[in-house]
Amino acid sequence: MKRRCPKCGAVWETGGPVGCREECPECAAFMHTCANCLRYDPGLPGCRLPNTEPVRDPQGQNFCEEFQYVADPAARSRHAPSADTARPEDDARRRFEDLFRDPDQ
Repeated sequence: MKRRCPKCGAVWETGGPVGCREECPECAAFMHTCANCLRYDPGLPGCRLPNTEPVRDPQGQNFCEEFQYVADPAARSRHAPSADTARPEDDARRRFEDLFRDPDQ
C-alpha cells in the first residue's frame, strides 16, 4: 500500500495496515492521525463517527480503533461510507415529521 505523508509529501510503499506508531521515513511525522483517516472531516469538529472520543490535535498521533488510512485526503468525500455520515437525529426527525404528514401528498 502507498503511504503519503501529510506533512512533507513523501511517498513510499509498505504492506499491512497503518500502525499506531508508524512514522514517515523522511520527516518522522506520525501516520496514525485524524488527518490521515477516511472518517476525518476538517469541516466538522473532527470525526464523522458520533461515538468517537474527541482528539485535540488532528495532526498528532492517536490510538483510535476506528482509524482507516486514506492516502489521498480528497478521497474522503468520494469514498466515505454513508453510514458514517448519517446522523441518528436526522432519522428520528424524519420519522417524527412523517407522523403529521398528510398521506395524500
